[in-house]
Amino acid sequence: MPDWSFEQRDPRYIEQELTQRDQFNNDEVTLAEAIVREVIQNSADAALDATPVKVRFSIHEISPADEQQFRQRFSALRPHLVACKINAWETDEKKPRILVIEDFATKGLTGEPGSLDGGNFHSFWRRHGRSGKSGRAGGRWGLGKLVYSTSSDIRCFFGLTVQAGKTEPLLMGQAVLANHEIGNKKYVAHGFWFGSRNADGMQMPVDDRVFIDAFRNQVGVSRTTQSGLSLVIPFVNDKITEDVIVRGVIENYYFPILAGRLVVEVGSIVIEAKSFGTVAKQTMIGAKDNPDRYNFVEQVSARLSDEPAFESKLPATAKSLAADQFDDAQVSKMKDCYGRGELVHVRMPIRLRRKDGEEKISYVDLFMKPPPENSKPFVLFARGSITVPGETRYFGGANAYGAFVASQEDIVSFLGDAENPAHTTWSGTAEKLTANWRSPGQALKFLRYALWDLYTIVSDQGDRKDEDALIDFFSIADPAKSESRKKGKTAVAPPDLPPREKAFRIQKRGQGGFAIVPGPGVLNWEFPKSIRVRVAYDVLGANPFNKHSPLDFDLTGKDIDVETTNMTVSTPEANVLELSVTSPEFLLEAKGFDTNRDLVVDAKARP
Repeated sequence: MPDWSFEQRDPRYIEQELTQRDQFNNDEVTLAEAIVREVIQNSADAALDATPVKVRFSIHEISPADEQQFRQRFSALRPHLVACKINAWETDEKKPRILVIEDFATKGLTGEPGSLDGGNFHSFWRRHGRSGKSGRAGGRWGLGKLVYSTSSDIRCFFGLTVQAGKTEPLLMGQAVLANHEIGNKKYVAHGFWFGSRNADGMQMPVDDRVFIDAFRNQVGVSRTTQSGLSLVIPFVNDKITEDVIVRGVIENYYFPILAGRLVVEVGSIVIEAKSFGTVAKQTMIGAKDNPDRYNFVEQVSARLSDEPAFESKLPATAKSLAADQFDDAQVSKMKDCYGRGELVHVRMPIRLRRKDGEEKISYVDLFMKPPPENSKPFVLFARGSITVPGETRYFGGANAYGAFVASQEDIVSFLGDAENPAHTTWSGTAEKLTANWRSPGQALKFLRYALWDLYTIVSDQGDRKDEDALIDFFSIADPAKSESRKKGKTAVAPPDLPPREKAFRIQKRGQGGFAIVPGPGVLNWEFPKSIRVRVAYDVLGANPFNKHSPLDFDLTGKDIDVETTNMTVSTPEANVLELSVTSPEFLLEAKGFDTNRDLVVDAKARP
């Protein structure tokens, strides 16, 4: 009979613990949202052909008649749970509530189950922290499957797969705990639920059809001979419900659903292109609600297969998107289209260079239109089928609907290497990005600001500029300006307006540091409120933030001491802090910068 087993840990090896679970349950992404994003991304990566991928989520309890047998499946796991201080009582007393996730029109876990061949079976069950994916595939880190065990109160899950071209199912289980001891024996963190071992001692999946059918009927798996993967998460976390899964699907996968590439079932609810609007209207309640944005996404989806109306010229040297990359007639036509409220579709080529010297000319598609009357701005950043919500801050302040869509293989590969494990943001200093590409930070900057650059072209808004961004650090009058004023013009006295009350101020602190403190205007804020802070050493004749190097300092590491009150802090880049302020009585202090260099700080509240 299949059962749980952990290998004993060799004392000669370095003891290494799992520390990445918080990548999938934090202030940026909840556990329920993380499992939705990970599951659907993996299913999209395993798509069998042009048929839309279907993903099914179902939460239910094991029937009373099957409860005792189901609990017995975890008897051998129990002492390992106790050793890791995990509440093993769930296996005896708590209602056995399980989450079943299945995908269809997918390849399943391909590869030889008993071989380290780099196939999907090998990568899914026997790799951690390393991914075999590249190119158009969504995953890169090899950490995403941690979300499956994290979603279980007893840190385990089962997987039943049918490989493409075959009809026989394979069943296996895995527990992800911690390095632990039972008696005088030391065990590794990962354990398997399996049927037998091969000649090399590797754990092999259960392939007995009678046993698998009994298991399948007990837990509610519908797969029989269809290729794909079915996951069973026992004693699923109470915070994961069908309602929050529906919200996670609506918020994160509206783009492929509306494009007709994805169908998701959550319990009895079917979310597809024709039902999306109805489900979204019934489900989404709150400030984010904006049905017009989904109409915009549908327009974008419909236009993706068409040739773009406008395409920028590829500059000879690296350069951000600008009006001089279009003919004058094109610029005029783009402005006219935008002014009439029509969708503007622009393709922006970009030059990418791999570390091996190979040059790739890729592109992204940009879409923009004015928002409907009384509608809030909206922006979509999409890499392949996945949305990247953390990048929306680079369109902050624009009064428009915008979409950045990367679908060409090389740009999808580039941005995939820049992505964090939760697929929520890009980093110009990501390890995989710097390992595979030349000057990636500059290329990423051009990409993430491309939508804003297009907005400045079509809406005549001009470049972003904040004259008061650094006023808390220095304010130097320029007498030359008053002397060079043209004669013959009468100065107009500015209106007598009361000074604007600032919601926060930047203060210089001794010993190479600064602080962000509340101002009187903070009383007008609604919390939580986001503030984006950029820090750099001043340079002559250039933008200091663009010239920053992690060698100067790196906020993502331990170079700088950051202390906070009533806020949470994330560091998406080496010189950027993202603050989520929860109270008007907040404080951020950062110390440890070079006292021999001039520090420049720019802070902006996000809308």
